[in-house]
Amino acid sequence: MVILLDLDGTLTDTAHEKFKPYKDGLKDFDINEIPIFSGAVEFVKKLSENENEHFVFIVSDSHPKYVNKIANEVFGFTINDSPFSQVIYLADKPNIEKTYNQLTAFAHELDPHVPMIHLPNDKDEFILIGDSWLDIELGRRLNIRTVLTQFYKATSVEERDGIGQDWKPIKMGATYFAKTFEDLIKIIQNPIKELLSLEAIFQNENSDNMVRFLYRNYNGNFTAFRCLARQDDGECDRFARADKYYQIDNPERSKELISLLAQSVSNYLSRVEKFPQYHWDYLTYVSDKKTTSPPNKMKEIFDLINSGINKIKIFEWSEDVEGSLRNQPNYQTRRDFISKCLKTIEGIELNGKSVIVIDDQFTSSATANEISQQLRNKGVKNILFVALFYLILPIESKLCPNIINGQVCGKPLKIKINKKNGNKFYSCLPPQYRGTGCGYIENIAN
Repeated sequence: MVILLDLDGTLTDTAHEKFKPYKDGLKDFDINEIPIFSGAVEFVKKLSENENEHFVFIVSDSHPKYVNKIANEVFGFTINDSPFSQVIYLADKPNIEKTYNQLTAFAHELDPHVPMIHLPNDKDEFILIGDSWLDIELGRRLNIRTVLTQFYKATSVEERDGIGQDWKPIKMGATYFAKTFEDLIKIIQNPIKELLSLEAIFQNENSDNMVRFLYRNYNGNFTAFRCLARQDDGECDRFARADKYYQIDNPERSKELISLLAQSVSNYLSRVEKFPQYHWDYLTYVSDKKTTSPPNKMKEIFDLINSGINKIKIFEWSEDVEGSLRNQPNYQTRRDFISKCLKTIEGIELNGKSVIVIDDQFTSSATANEISQQLRNKGVKNILFVALFYLILPIESKLCPNIINGQVCGKPLKIKINKKNGNKFYSCLPPQYRGTGCGYIENIAN
């Protein structure tokens, strides 16, 4: 496996702005001034010991005076002026050019008969590990798996590198999340088993992993939002599952699809039920409108979920509801729509109870927040909102190659999904589909 390691914030605890002059090559430093995360040296050594199994690269935006010194003196990388070095500095994340070119040069150095590392074909042999949204976007542009590390607590917010931000790095859509180097070892050793629950189920693997989106404490009680798969928008690794999300709305969706979706929820709930300090009274779902197509879209999934928690229907839509949540233009109008049209059923005693709610998608968090507010207003103690999918941030990195009147079109290609069969394709959206493109289409291999 080829492992691409970020430096600052991943191996070294240098996210603080006081280290910026060192990173920019403007100031010399003693190596003892650089705080190294406990376990980082042992982690890199463990990966580097078996060169037949792993190739390790450091990929950093920082200056070579800074990166090379740490890579050599702390982590034992051999530094030279060769383009085949395993240290990539001034990488300009999330631009893929320098990283891709150096990987290509290194592969050729190892074996002159191999002209390049074919990332599109060998992407399962790569993994990128980093602490910021820039790292994750770089990995997505390369179509390889990514790990978002969470090793430090930021003392300030820095927009460019994403330091101190929680929401954006999560919404960028990393394949995995790691809080320790032990977590990283588990991911590298069993990458399929460590996928998110719903993503793993479509790789014939059972997992109980999820994305932790939010945790709020209310005088000893809590509300938490969790998600089981990524709904990709644009470039990403192949394990994200927007194709399955769109098939939920397909009237001809298969029983196998429904069963697998329900099984992924069951796998995660088995993890939830292992914590004896929490008792869950009700398991429910965001119910379907009478106009929903296909009918009972969520109920069919909910009915197949295997859990020891009491399953009941708590919510229902108003009889006269008109319109759709997805057509609401922003967060507030979505919350207003749900507040007006979706209510808790009268006669169900909720005061002092703890409730788990299942929904199909987490986008703006309007549904999760409004439903949680309604439940808290009814006196519910603990609330766990579980979404099958969450929409990750869009990425467009491929330009249209179509030749028109002797010139390359060059407009950004959108990744679209055939909602009937889940197949993905690039599209240069023409005007009839609210775009300005030429209509070029390129299928994406599964």
